[in-house]
Amino acid sequence: MSRHLITATLIVIVVLSHPGCAARILGVFPFPSLSHQIVFRGLTLALRERGHELVVVTPNPINDRTLKNYTEIDVSFLYQHLSLDWITLAKKYTWYEFVMKSTPIHSAMTEGILSHPELQKLYEPESGESFDLLLCETLRWPALLLLAKRFNIPTIGITSLYPPHQLHYQLGNPIMPSHPPYWNMKGTAVGKLTFWQRLYNFVATWRYLHHYRTTYTQEQQEIARKYFGNDVPDLGDLEKNVSLVFVNQQAPISFARPNVPNIIDIGGFHISDQRKPLSKDLQRILDEATQGFIYMSLGSNAKSASLTNKTRDEFVAAFSKIPYTVIWKFEDDRLPGQPENVHVMKWIQQQSILAHPNLKVFIYQGGLQSTEEAVSHAVPVIGLPVFCDQESNVDKIVSLGVGKKLDIFSVDRFGLMEAIHSIVRDDSYKQNMLKLRDLIKDKPYDTLKNAVWWTEHVIRHKGAPHLHSTTADDPWYQRQDMDLMFITSTAIWIAFSITLGVLHKLLTYSIYFLNQQHLIRKKEKVY
Repeated sequence: MSRHLITATLIVIVVLSHPGCAARILGVFPFPSLSHQIVFRGLTLALRERGHELVVVTPNPINDRTLKNYTEIDVSFLYQHLSLDWITLAKKYTWYEFVMKSTPIHSAMTEGILSHPELQKLYEPESGESFDLLLCETLRWPALLLLAKRFNIPTIGITSLYPPHQLHYQLGNPIMPSHPPYWNMKGTAVGKLTFWQRLYNFVATWRYLHHYRTTYTQEQQEIARKYFGNDVPDLGDLEKNVSLVFVNQQAPISFARPNVPNIIDIGGFHISDQRKPLSKDLQRILDEATQGFIYMSLGSNAKSASLTNKTRDEFVAAFSKIPYTVIWKFEDDRLPGQPENVHVMKWIQQQSILAHPNLKVFIYQGGLQSTEEAVSHAVPVIGLPVFCDQESNVDKIVSLGVGKKLDIFSVDRFGLMEAIHSIVRDDSYKQNMLKLRDLIKDKPYDTLKNAVWWTEHVIRHKGAPHLHSTTADDPWYQRQDMDLMFITSTAIWIAFSITLGVLHKLLTYSIYFLNQQHLIRKKEKVY
């Protein structure tokens, strides 16, 4: 009897520790950038801890054989498609121009994933494989949504960035090009946009959406037919029927805007309380930097080694004249003209270096994950945005009084030195960052636990149609009542035109009548 009681107790404990039934989840995260992947990894590992089984397609596998119920499909070859000089591209094109020119790159990446032998083995019709959920990076791979159709399962999207326009559109979110929180738009976060900035943004936004909904989506549709057969559904329908999307944004460091119910804010998944140790040499350098040190990194995509010689020399000249140690993530073996106070390294444990008490300023490219890390460690920043969402990220940070912004294409030694000295000497930047850190930590719930709950909610209910916004089903001209405004404006214009016509006729007849009366009186006087 006691043995049965013990068994029953163990069963209850297991059930209580994992309230949701264990599910099998397929995760597909194509974008070849570690800063993206660490966000997705935070959620997938948390789901594994909950007892779910995961198959993860990623270009940055963990390769930890001790992890049970966690299978990875390595697609690191995708890095070959994005081995680009981002700084040069950002100088030549706007982000939207680059995206519209990069259709072949994204299409090749989509085909590379769908043609991968390990993944094909899973989704081929006779595979016998089954899943309960598709967790997919929602950026520019709509053909991958056919995996959910293949297994007849719901989809949850996730993005490590602020949502691009097509994501807002597919979910029925308001399109707001006259407001600042969009990628590489005209205007800054500080102050209202001018009429011409708003007009530029309006044209650029709808031009991009037209390109995405026609040219790009049709090419993805052809890829879908190639791998899933000719009778595949319309990708636009699959996009708008995604159950919900996890968006890596946090209110204090992003712009407030209206959102439909199936957009769930997340953020800070990748920030760890446990610091990986720095090398002994680096630790010694930082500990001995009693006046403080500056840390510079342009992230994993934009590289300091890609700076022009002129721009690089301006950084070198500025760093040589400041009384602080400089740690610079520099990807080449040699930095020409390297000053004694500058130490270059190809790779650095960023969260560990940001946690060091002697750090005064973080010079960075404005990436969202780096922004979150800077805030979590209360380090003031100097932003040098290059592309994508970095412009709006830095604009927001500057508006909060926790950093400064410089143009990476025209930065000079004097402006850089002035920015460094002003942040180090003006304690308000540090104090504002401390307040921002407290604000971002003051939440009613843990965002990772909330994301896990929503994931299991979708699995339990086999989707989330109750969160679907009806505006996602409306054509573009009905989303903001453009058709009503057109009809109303046309009706008013017609009524106004008729009124003007009638008044013109009345005035003409009145003048004619008065002239006739005048002629009659004139004749009467003659006779």
